[in-house]
Amino acid sequence: MAKSDPTKKNKKSFLKIIAAIFTPLIFIITLTLIVLTLSGVNVFEEAEKYASRIPGLSTAVSSEGEDTKAGEVDRLKAIIANKEAEMEELQSESDRKQHQMNELEQQVVQLKADLEDARSEGESDNSKAADMARSFQEMEPEEAAPILESMNENLAVQVLSDVASEERGEILGQMDAETAANIASILIED
Repeated sequence: MAKSDPTKKNKKSFLKIIAAIFTPLIFIITLTLIVLTLSGVNVFEEAEKYASRIPGLSTAVSSEGEDTKAGEVDRLKAIIANKEAEMEELQSESDRKQHQMNELEQQVVQLKADLEDARSEGESDNSKAADMARSFQEMEPEEAAPILESMNENLAVQVLSDVASEERGEILGQMDAETAANIASILIED
């Protein structure tokens, strides 16, 4: 019969004892972690806090977290700086556009005033031309023709456009043929 080796028996019994102690211990630790996590406790964060207080573990635990946090902080600071620069650029563009809008509004006001002035001048010119036309209607065509020939062609057209067509024909008949033709062609175009 073979003799059993006492060292093998001791090893087997030692392994049995260790397995009997560590297996329930690992089960209890795992069960505790699950229960604490389900109850809302961040077990790993708490473990990190306690480990950072232990002199040997504090450098290993905190250096990894701090490097990550420092990198994240630097990245976020860079993003903030970019966004602030973007905001400043947009603000300056907004100010420039507002200034441009103010200038355009001033131009609109000026153009409206100019248009109103031009309308009032046009009305006064038209009323003057109408008054002048009445005067020429009362004149004899032989007297009116030389006066209209010596006037500015555009003004003569304005005056003649307000004269009755029968009298206009008589006045044009008394004018120089070339001048009368020019005035008549302008009257027809208008």
